[in-house]
Amino acid sequence: MERALTRRQGLKLLGGSVGLGVLPWNFRCTGAGVRVVESTHEPTPEAPLTPQERFYITQNFGLPAVPRADTWRLHLRGMVDRDVTLSLAELQALPTVTRELTLECIGNPPGGGLISSAAFTGVRARDALALAGLSPHARGVVYSALDGYGVPLPVSVVEGDGEDSLLVWAINGEALTPDHGSPVRALHRGRHGLFSLKWLDALTAVRTYAPAGALRRVANFVDGSTAVRSKVTVVNEHRPARVGVPCEVRGLAVTPGSGVREVSVLADGRWQRAELSFNTLTDARSPWLWSLWRLAWTPEREGPQLLKVRATATDGATQHEEANFPYDHGAVHALRVAVLR
Repeated sequence: MERALTRRQGLKLLGGSVGLGVLPWNFRCTGAGVRVVESTHEPTPEAPLTPQERFYITQNFGLPAVPRADTWRLHLRGMVDRDVTLSLAELQALPTVTRELTLECIGNPPGGGLISSAAFTGVRARDALALAGLSPHARGVVYSALDGYGVPLPVSVVEGDGEDSLLVWAINGEALTPDHGSPVRALHRGRHGLFSLKWLDALTAVRTYAPAGALRRVANFVDGSTAVRSKVTVVNEHRPARVGVPCEVRGLAVTPGSGVREVSVLADGRWQRAELSFNTLTDARSPWLWSLWRLAWTPEREGPQLLKVRATATDGATQHEEANFPYDHGAVHALRVAVLR
């Protein structure tokens, strides 16, 4: 008989190709093959997208044997009219889309570096499955990776306009590297990297949407959906802040598809409205892509200063003060800054 897991125990089972990474507090991913690399990218309005070589990396089962692009195959099977195997060239012959969005590890703590943004190029999973003839009785799709990991999602993710599930082979116009899931990875907007598995191998349509493997034991705890979140990236160009001397605080904010309405920063003990400088409501790039903000701040007192940042979405959703394991799901980013005389 299978026993229920706690949130903490459950998250220990997750990982692999999907970008779980380092979790906050006492949990750390361990084991052979683990690799976690935070992004060092500090986005600006002039360079808002993360270069592939600076995109965050999480690998918990190690790098699988990655086939060459010309030998890779995608298998479409399960509750379909016919099993179909596609080469990369055949997949690329389908209608191609490029979408800008932000991807974040589910274990990224407030202010952490396991978050990046890019323009991803690929096809809708819906269009690929249409070649196999998706059964109207299918209720779920299991995405499987070459490292043996698999994640289930309701069939609604690939239906409708198809934008919620993409199969991508390029990032910012460059072919994916092995670290980022080459030749093809899945990408699910509005969900943490937990579900956007790398090294895609197969899509299997199933009768009942039910989590498989490790996810079967923790799905009630983690559904992978994202929340409004924000982060301070730079204070005074990484130089010491000084009393009475103007400096600039910069950062990012992102929502699960509604767009950022405003950002406020707690400084000198009061909330101050920041200026949106990229992906604004009047000059929007994508509601799934981070917005950038800046605040002109003149510190009023010497000593440690507590800064906090809080974003609010156009639908009114905002952030809270409490950071909860296993993932913070909208907790504000707080940090202490030394202010010199």
